[in-house]
Amino acid sequence: MKKTRGDFFRRIARWLALGALLAVVVVGGLLAWLALPRPGQFRERVSAVAGVETEPPRAAAEGFVSQAVRLRGENGLRVDLRVLRPAGEQAPLPLLVLVAGHRTGRDAVGLLGAPGPFVVAALDYPYDGPERPRGLCQSAAAIPAARRALGDTPAAALMAIEWLAAQPWVDSTRMELLGVSLGSPFAGVIGALEPRIRRVWFIHGGAGLRAWLDHNLRDRIKSDALRAPVAWLAYALAHGPSLESELWMPRIAPRPVVVIGARGDKRLPAALIERLHGAAPGPKELIWMEGGHVDRRPEAVRHLLDVVRSRLERG
Repeated sequence: MKKTRGDFFRRIARWLALGALLAVVVVGGLLAWLALPRPGQFRERVSAVAGVETEPPRAAAEGFVSQAVRLRGENGLRVDLRVLRPAGEQAPLPLLVLVAGHRTGRDAVGLLGAPGPFVVAALDYPYDGPERPRGLCQSAAAIPAARRALGDTPAAALMAIEWLAAQPWVDSTRMELLGVSLGSPFAGVIGALEPRIRRVWFIHGGAGLRAWLDHNLRDRIKSDALRAPVAWLAYALAHGPSLESELWMPRIAPRPVVVIGARGDKRLPAALIERLHGAAPGPKELIWMEGGHVDRRPEAVRHLLDVVRSRLERG
């Protein structure tokens, strides 16, 4: 079949459009990269608590109560969390601080059942944009709020830990930090900056955030040439270079680090899990479990809690 002049111009137009898109992605990524905060600024955003709003505790599983808490800092920083603890008067208990993503973190409390002799506090990202942006325009408009929330999450978590440590039902000498899935990059920062955290858990998380993003974009963007710059842009916009766990691991030591990976995890390559474990100076532990990514499956969440509990019982 003969190629017409129209075919030639359409082909040229497609290449020009692709080139323009790549240029926008590269320039946008460079600008986002230049605007990234320095790692030290995570600590600078921490604020003293200026106000506390609590909902009445409500009954949860097997003698536990769940309570929503909102903290406001003197600098305007806000963090929402949900606390799960035994009902009634109790001696101070070990605290498990859970960072698992926007809404996912707080919702995880409802999946835990009765966690045992612990207080569990699940944190939310300090995001104030639209929950489900629709279309390209609304999604683009939500980027500044999402970016601000990601940059403020470590400071919000540190403010929450300060408040939690002062509660009569928390043993502030036995606080553990659990970063789950997309919450794991924040666990490295928070664990490094908060010396009272005794141990940091990276659950279904890995190193190499740009490679992690690229891996998860493969089903949506088949072209390697296009996917790579998109992954770089997302990496820069999400403060990826400042959140790399490998950057923070040396500052967690000599406190222990535990990395938990899933052998059937399709969202996270095993090499990135092993790389995360390798970045920790020690003491450290790598635990492999069967099955896939944790997502929000109650049985997976409770099984992971059983693993954590068994390690805590060893001391």
